[in-house]
Amino acid sequence: MSKLIKGDSLTEKSNATDGFNPAKETEKYSYTSARVAAPVYNRYKKASKPKVFGYYTDWSQYDGRLQGQDTPESRGRGYDLANVAPTAYDKIIFGFLGIVGDQGEKQFTINNAASQTGKVTHEPTFLDPWGDFQSYVNCNLETSGWDVDAKTVTQSTTHGLLGGLRDLQAKAKTMGHELALSMSIGGWTMSNGFHEMAKTDASRKVFAAGVVKLFKQFPMFSEVDIDWEYPNNAGNGNPHGPEDGANYALLIKELKSQLDAAGRSDVKISIASSAVVEVLGYSNVKALLDAGLYAINVMTYDFFGTPWAAELTHHTNLTPLSEGSWSVEAVVDYLIAEGFPSDRINIGYAGYTRNARNAEISSFSPLKGTYNPGQGSTTGSFESGCTEWYDTIYNYLDLENQSGRNGFNVYTDTVANADFLYNPETKLFMSLDTPRSVKAKGEYAAKHNLGGLFTWTIDQDNGVLLNAAREGLGYDVESQVVEMAPFYFEGINVTDGVTPDEETDVEPQPEPTPDDGDVEPQPQPEPTPDDDDAPADTWDATATYMENDTVIWKGHQYKAGWWTVGDQPDLNCAVGQPWIDLGAI
Repeated sequence: MSKLIKGDSLTEKSNATDGFNPAKETEKYSYTSARVAAPVYNRYKKASKPKVFGYYTDWSQYDGRLQGQDTPESRGRGYDLANVAPTAYDKIIFGFLGIVGDQGEKQFTINNAASQTGKVTHEPTFLDPWGDFQSYVNCNLETSGWDVDAKTVTQSTTHGLLGGLRDLQAKAKTMGHELALSMSIGGWTMSNGFHEMAKTDASRKVFAAGVVKLFKQFPMFSEVDIDWEYPNNAGNGNPHGPEDGANYALLIKELKSQLDAAGRSDVKISIASSAVVEVLGYSNVKALLDAGLYAINVMTYDFFGTPWAAELTHHTNLTPLSEGSWSVEAVVDYLIAEGFPSDRINIGYAGYTRNARNAEISSFSPLKGTYNPGQGSTTGSFESGCTEWYDTIYNYLDLENQSGRNGFNVYTDTVANADFLYNPETKLFMSLDTPRSVKAKGEYAAKHNLGGLFTWTIDQDNGVLLNAAREGLGYDVESQVVEMAPFYFEGINVTDGVTPDEETDVEPQPEPTPDDGDVEPQPQPEPTPDDDDAPADTWDATATYMENDTVIWKGHQYKAGWWTVGDQPDLNCAVGQPWIDLGAI
């Protein structure tokens, strides 16, 4: 039985309804819940080493399927905070708060929240009063705080994710572990308000005073993360100008000054920044440091994405694929050359993939190839071309058998120090961080005396990537839930010498022809078998199977080795388990 993944009936019901088959699909979303991953957080001994932390999103708690709503728009990650071990991370960054007055795509959400929290223009506000202050499902709380007032809520009265984080921090303390909490303001979809807010002394003062109020309201926080994406760059279609860099430094200076005056000189100010040197340069990082900035969280991911990327490449590689290309190493070298202290630089690892359709690969290492995004979406979990970690290990990557799943193979680009998945039949490419590549980032951070590693996001991981980060940084295991060493394997192009020209062992599958190019294919009823040689039935979690019974599941045929009921075939087909995988159908 797998230690990493498990069945989730609600996810499987959605897949059946949608006709989603990971072995064949290149366009539909999987809507895989985080419930398919088993938490496997090892505990590591205390040490004076770089830290490991991450962002935690307040929307990750939701999944309408838990309340019987199985429509695409109601489905969600449904990540349970109770799965996160109190000692796992050194810091959790709550995401996100918006800035009142933002005119971007989240304008309505921010204005609606501000009306409930009582915030005014240029002040930061929490965005989801229910999920942040009142909910309890997936927040590791017993009851809701439906009567909590968003205007007067405090650290002691809050429920929701903030209440769950408060309790997690307290639990960590009883275990001898210091868990810092930070709040992140802005983000990709909520950076519209920064340009105007940072422009004048008066508006900067309003913003800083608003942050101070939040620290008084929730003293459990000891850090604030400013996520302006990006100064003097449009980002998500935001207003910007050449004055942004200088104004950014003035904003940090004002914020630091007001925090000190309020008796919170302990608060550390960080920023989240682009890992693209040309964009990062506009942030004026040396001036930010002089103004009171403590650390920079460099978003060393999203170097690739569909449909915007000009060429097929990696999205979170450690070293450059070619001279002058984007990488962790390139941006760290830049920051150190600019005089930014290495121990204030944090690098990111990704809890999700970036995918590409119609990929043709001519070289695995260094990666060379092309892709064509075509029309419509690219397969992902809940958004186009983005598969979250738990979905990846459930449908595409089998760490325990050091292989891919459903026709995918694992490859390693030794030039870029990056891994990727590729299905040679469907031509779906998936760039990702694996335990191997995260461990390599940890080793790099330790070697170069960096501040630490962080992830986007905690609520996409089940502990596997966190463990790899700790081990890469050199932490020793104190208590082990899962042995990590077998997960640090390299791709088949390295271990088996496979080249793109070689034949694969995956049989080609005919693709269904849609009736109309503008209509998604709908699931069709299975034909009734005419004789005993007809294909087996789809596996049923409630059915009892005897020795030699066969079933179909996720594009593979399985045979029962003995009596079994409720054992999902793809999760129970290793040696000593009830199912035998007969291969793709």
